[in-house]
Amino acid sequence: MEPEIKTTVTSTQRISTDAGQAASRGYELLLRVEAEARHVETVGELGFLIANETVNIAKCRQVFVLAGFEKTLAVKAATSVGGIDRNSPRIRWIEAIISNLRSERGLGEPCDFALPAFCPLDDEEHKTYPSRFMAWLPFQLRDGTVFGGMLVTREIPWNKQDLVILRRLAATYSHAWSALTGERRLKRRVKLKPLIAAALVTVTALGFYPVPLTILAPVEVAPISPRIIAAPLDGVIESIAVNPDQAVQQGEPLLKMSDVMLRNELAVAEQDVRVAEAKLMQVTQGAVADPKLRADLAITRSELTVAAAKRNYARDMLQRSDVRSPADGIAIYTDRRDWVGRPVTTGERIMEVADPTRMQLRIDVPVADAIAVSKGAKVRAFLDSDPLRPANAKVEAVSFEARMVEGDVLAYRIYASLDGEKPGMRLGIRGTAQISGDKVALAYYLFRKPISVIRQRFGL
Repeated sequence: MEPEIKTTVTSTQRISTDAGQAASRGYELLLRVEAEARHVETVGELGFLIANETVNIAKCRQVFVLAGFEKTLAVKAATSVGGIDRNSPRIRWIEAIISNLRSERGLGEPCDFALPAFCPLDDEEHKTYPSRFMAWLPFQLRDGTVFGGMLVTREIPWNKQDLVILRRLAATYSHAWSALTGERRLKRRVKLKPLIAAALVTVTALGFYPVPLTILAPVEVAPISPRIIAAPLDGVIESIAVNPDQAVQQGEPLLKMSDVMLRNELAVAEQDVRVAEAKLMQVTQGAVADPKLRADLAITRSELTVAAAKRNYARDMLQRSDVRSPADGIAIYTDRRDWVGRPVTTGERIMEVADPTRMQLRIDVPVADAIAVSKGAKVRAFLDSDPLRPANAKVEAVSFEARMVEGDVLAYRIYASLDGEKPGMRLGIRGTAQISGDKVALAYYLFRKPISVIRQRFGL
């Protein structure tokens, strides 16, 4: 009997030793997986680890990793599957089981069950799926928020020891996942689809909201009805007596044209008059006795009249070479050096004399930005000298045709009258004006320029 007792003791010791070694290997594998879970760098790597390493510890056949928000969990990884096909019947079946589990029991607690529990009605997939025993292990934050979980499957029922290991792994995976993603992002429960739909409806509604069509254009403070000083004759400007923006009085000299030729012409014309007068006197005295000279008397008088007219014209042109101010105001022109010594033609504009107290806005709207502007339209001018206090004005006149303005730009010219007096404003100040036209839909206001450019470029 003694040998039999010894054999039994030896077998018991061997079984105990094998069980201890198996437990030791299981603990070692558990610690290794937990260490790897804490050292992964991305959520994708963590999902792959959960799907393919859990099967070695929990003695299961397949693991499905789900993530998202509690009501919209989706499969992110599965055992032995490289990529998840969202249209796969198996993936959609797993997500349907989780959806039914959420509706009936909730996803906040671990749950083990056997198929066809929680399967959709008239489901045929569970009949072909080899592993009918399943267990749900949620991934949770410290406040209980469910942001994912794993569904593990196998062919035999679950025991308490395996479920304890799965709970431990689920806690480890939850901690690693939240560390990679951040608790704030995982707690977000905002439904994007309703927000996107609401945003689209809001944007569409706002697209029909009426707003005034506005444009921006360069503006300058210009005088009202200035007196134009033009070249009185063809010639060269000899001198300008006033500086730009200088106050002048009526009759005060402004500029002088070169008068050398005019003086010579006047001197010659005066000599012609003297000659004609002497000839007329001679003919008049001789006509008393000579009938032939009596016939030349009318011709000689006509010659005197012509000579006197030429003299008067030469004297008038000489007087016009000295240009004087037609009214009180300020002289407006570019620069004295731009004009002195420059040849000009009759009627060429040289300067303006304007009343500094009568001002208006002169706006040049480029053709590319032109809109329909009617008389009385509102204008806000942001002048460079005082950009924080815009000047209000109303449109008084709009040019019918576009013209070339400064900078070789084809533009329509608009004049606007100022509302009230603006202290500190003076002639010549520039800035930017905002002109308000008719009301249009907000969508037209925003897309008017892009549509115009596309039509001009592609002819659509």
